[in-house]
Amino acid sequence: MFSVFGKMTAIPGRRDELIAVLLRGLRAGGTEGGLVGFSINNAFDDPDTIWLTQLWVDKDAHDATTRSEAVVAASSEVPALLAQRPEGFYGHAVHVHGHTSG
Repeated sequence: MFSVFGKMTAIPGRRDELIAVLLRGLRAGGTEGGLVGFSINNAFDDPDTIWLTQLWVDKDAHDATTRSEAVVAASSEVPALLAQRPEGFYGHAVHVHGHTSG
C-alpha cells in the first residue's frame, strides 16, 4: 500500500475552508479510484494547521486519481488557502489494520 501524509498551514482563519476543499478533492477521487482511507486532523497547538493522511492501494492508483479532472480542480484551490508551503511525505505502508500490505 502507498501512503501520503503531510502538514498544511492555512492562512489564519481559513482552516475550515481548506478542509472543505480537501474533502471535496478526496471525495471526488472516490474509493473506486483506489483510496483506502484518509484522515484530516486539526493540530492541538495551532488552530491553522492540519495533518492529512491518505492510504492508497498502490502508487499507480494515487497517481491516476490525482490527475483526474475533478481532483485537479479541487487541488487547484489549495495554494490560495495556504500560509506556507505544505510539508509532505510519501511512503510504503508496512502495517495497516485489517489490510495486508506486501
